[in-house]
Amino acid sequence: MGTARHAELTCSRCGADTVHEVVYAGRLLAEVTCTVCGRTYGRDVRADYLADLRQRLITKPGRMLRRLRKDPLRFASSLPKTVPAKPLELLDEIRVVWQSGRNRRR
Repeated sequence: MGTARHAELTCSRCGADTVHEVVYAGRLLAEVTCTVCGRTYGRDVRADYLADLRQRLITKPGRMLRRLRKDPLRFASSLPKTVPAKPLELLDEIRVVWQSGRNRRR
């Protein structure tokens, strides 16, 4: 489900500070869900996602080059794990983006 993080936020339904699951699609906040009552606040990120993805793709070669220059051995050793995982991460992001229009507010 994209990148999920947890944060303590004030829930408007519970009225208390509770742990919320925060879901990102790339660098965009897509959804926040209270883990106590299940209240979900979603945001339609479909329009913004393409611009964000384009920017990430354009800057990726430079970021990889910086990592290579900083620590060549670590960079080379991480490739076997990261290269196969990236398409799956991208598909997961796209799924979150696609659903973001439907999950506005429950």
